[in-house]
Amino acid sequence: LSCIERYLACDTSKTVLDALNTNKIFRNIKKNNQNKEIVIQKSKGAVPRAAVKTDFPCCLIERHELLDISFIKNHGNVATKKETTRRLSFSNESKGFVIFYIKTKGGKKVKRLMKNNELRKKVEDVCVYAFKDDKLNAALRRDGRFINAIFKKQCVLYNLETADLKENKRSTMKSTKPQIHKTNSPKIIPKSEEILKQRENLKNKTEIKKFFRAEYDKSVQSFLEVKKVKQLMKLSDSVCQIRVEGSARGTGFLRFILTNAHVVGEFDPFTRKLSKTFTAVFGYEDLEAKKTRCVPVKEHLAAYYHGNINTETYLDFALLELKDADEMADCPGLLSRYIHGPPPNRGGICIVGHPGEGVKKMDPCFIIGKENLQEAADKHISENVNFIHVMTQQSLAEKWEMHDNQIIYNTCFFHGSSGSPVFDEDCYLIGVHTGGYAYKGENCKTRSIMEYAYSMQPILDSIITQIAQRCRYWYFLLFRKRPTSACMHCISF
Repeated sequence: LSCIERYLACDTSKTVLDALNTNKIFRNIKKNNQNKEIVIQKSKGAVPRAAVKTDFPCCLIERHELLDISFIKNHGNVATKKETTRRLSFSNESKGFVIFYIKTKGGKKVKRLMKNNELRKKVEDVCVYAFKDDKLNAALRRDGRFINAIFKKQCVLYNLETADLKENKRSTMKSTKPQIHKTNSPKIIPKSEEILKQRENLKNKTEIKKFFRAEYDKSVQSFLEVKKVKQLMKLSDSVCQIRVEGSARGTGFLRFILTNAHVVGEFDPFTRKLSKTFTAVFGYEDLEAKKTRCVPVKEHLAAYYHGNINTETYLDFALLELKDADEMADCPGLLSRYIHGPPPNRGGICIVGHPGEGVKKMDPCFIIGKENLQEAADKHISENVNFIHVMTQQSLAEKWEMHDNQIIYNTCFFHGSSGSPVFDEDCYLIGVHTGGYAYKGENCKTRSIMEYAYSMQPILDSIITQIAQRCRYWYFLLFRKRPTSACMHCISF
């Protein structure tokens, strides 16, 4: 620091800049260089002289390590005001972190990598830290020194050394746009690794879009088979729009009307009597509504649960009963399409419902595996960085949580679609579409990071338990003795 060595006591739970700010000489020098960018270079580690950012954790600095502090011109792309890291404090243990090194000049086809070109001239490598549960993309974005183009274009990192990824790593950026290799015949690609290799031979964005469109088509082709389309059409006849005193509220499906608890709203907790008049509208498939059938709903709930059953399972369902079930006798009961088993973690699904309080629609989409949830969330957040604070506030207000009985996916179904049946690739019922991790985006339009359904088995278990308890209760009142197995025949769907 100004060619003078200064020793600082460093709280390992703080950042390097926090430690430097405890020194009066540094504060004065920084004040005289307010419009410049601070460059902090390490003297130890796998790549000496690599530059760390001001929010670099002190616990990753070696004991008695000498840091070289300098200032460079800021070209307007890098913030010079005091920044606050997203995590207000760090653990004093370095075990929770990973560090890696990236060359500032990049590969042959990368014209520019760093936001500040002066940094590229000043240092050959930058040192980036990440939390062990971070994705690489998120770590680079948080670092803030790299241009946004590398997150949009086809750029990758490759190792300059054969170091383990979990240890110190030195990498560089390169383009994934090599020369085109002609092939005489198409090749069947069963594995994703081969798909990625084939992608590298594409020369422009148009080819890339066509390629992924083709791969997407292969994935959804099961829902394009005529037999399955006909089957879904038949099953969709059992899906209805739920209206409360004439206004669309949600979606449900036969034999009894199964929907979400939040669609029903208020009711008498003792008698389970609904506070408003409900109607199930079948066949609402166009605005003219010539073939719709409106069936009144009985005023008492057949079953209901809204909340945690245990720490892993959450339920949000209501079971309504039609006043005249015979009127819909020609429609299949969708619970007959359910097969006992755990909720799927991957594959295609199809949702049938009334999104936007409109006509009946279908949306084929894909399950997001639980191991890919963080990556999917990071992708959405990176594409909507202006609304990160909105998402954060919403998540704190609503206490966003994940549960074992959730099936996660991305769909265009929002308001009005709660209670829609979710089918797998074989047209079996697997869940009830319930909601999404929503927030208000641009122009106050509702956006969602991802959407989810609750799987069928816990719902059915709860329904059977509730109805069995009621059967026993009424049987005891009528006959003053324990119920027989004959009583249990009332539990049918």
